Amino acid sequence: MLLAAVVVAHLGIVYSIASSDRPIIWPLHNDTIHRAAKADFYAVYHAAVNVSRGLSPYDASPDGVTPYYYPFRYLPIVAHAARPLLQLSPPSAWFLWIVVIETLLFLLIFALKKPLGHSNKWVLTATLLLLSSPYFLELFIGQFTFAVVAACALAILLPHRGFFYGAVLLKVFPLVVLPAYLRQGQWKHIMTTLLVLAVATVPFAYSHPADLTIFFNTNFRPVGGLDSGNYGVLRLVHLLAVDLNFNSLLVHWDRAVAVARLLTFAACCWLVWTSRARQLVLGAAALLLAHFVTYQHVWEHHLSAVLVLGALLLTLPALSKRDELLLFTGLTLGALPTPFAFFDVAKDPAVWDPSIAWPRYSAYVLVLCKVIPTLIFFLWSVQRLYRPPIISAGRRRL
Repeated sequence: MLLAAVVVAHLGIVYSIASSDRPIIWPLHNDTIHRAAKADFYAVYHAAVNVSRGLSPYDASPDGVTPYYYPFRYLPIVAHAARPLLQLSPPSAWFLWIVVIETLLFLLIFALKKPLGHSNKWVLTATLLLLSSPYFLELFIGQFTFAVVAACALAILLPHRGFFYGAVLLKVFPLVVLPAYLRQGQWKHIMTTLLVLAVATVPFAYSHPADLTIFFNTNFRPVGGLDSGNYGVLRLVHLLAVDLNFNSLLVHWDRAVAVARLLTFAACCWLVWTSRARQLVLGAAALLLAHFVTYQHVWEHHLSAVLVLGALLLTLPALSKRDELLLFTGLTLGALPTPFAFFDVAKDPAVWDPSIAWPRYSAYVLVLCKVIPTLIFFLWSVQRLYRPPIISAGRRRL
């Protein structure tokens, strides 16, 4: 009964998002008020229009069809794959994307049922995923991060490799989980993934090298974005560096971030390779969490994907009550809205960064609401890799 009520509430909120420019979630987020709704999805629609006309998908010139859009930042194959959407108007195409994401969400929830068991643990996990505030934001802005990480999770839980190939082509960061597959000795899967990526990208890169440069700089050299819409660990570090006058860090910020990111991934790969914990789900979750912990452009909607990883960690065997309490605490904190609505009294969409006039402590309050659950999942997964519990041979391994 509880889960049925949650599903009804979930569908009601989704209907509000799909049918209104200012849905019920509008006052709750920086990106609902101060960013353009659907603009991330419209970036893909605009890119599809471009390639249908023989233009670069990264050409930002108005196309006369797409009402507005942010810059396209995905592989060219995404623009070509989106061309069938041009049979629909931009709003109708966005609505179809909502249906796709909703399908992935419910598939994920049902896929979690077997490893979590017919228990309150599954019901609570499903409830938090269905009522996740970052997930609703993801729908509103038309983003793809939840879909990518949910596809990675489904590739492990079902398993069905096609989900993973689709995730890698949509956003390349899932490639970070390949060391976890390598630990399992899944060479064929790794080689197939790289082959699929090469076939989808090399022809475009060869014929349009400038496009490859744009893609690389946009995704692998992110700059700026450290404003009220950022909810990442690096945003917290930057706040501390500014307030504590760590000028040497600020002067060399880009280089320090790059080094920290490289070292974090190297350490995680070493842990995954040497750990006695051989569960694919643990290694994959830790590596994906390392991405979110060290990436500069982590927005609130990214937490919809982080929560998927938290749910995956709950499927591991031999969890203690303390482990479950800690992971459910992370899921709950991540799913709840931040106090943003209380700080942003004016709610003026014309303002890009409303936090400029706010008290300084507000920045810490907001970012910690999402940094804490992210770090809970990441540090817990690292600890589990470093000191895994003894699991009997009869236990099922994911």
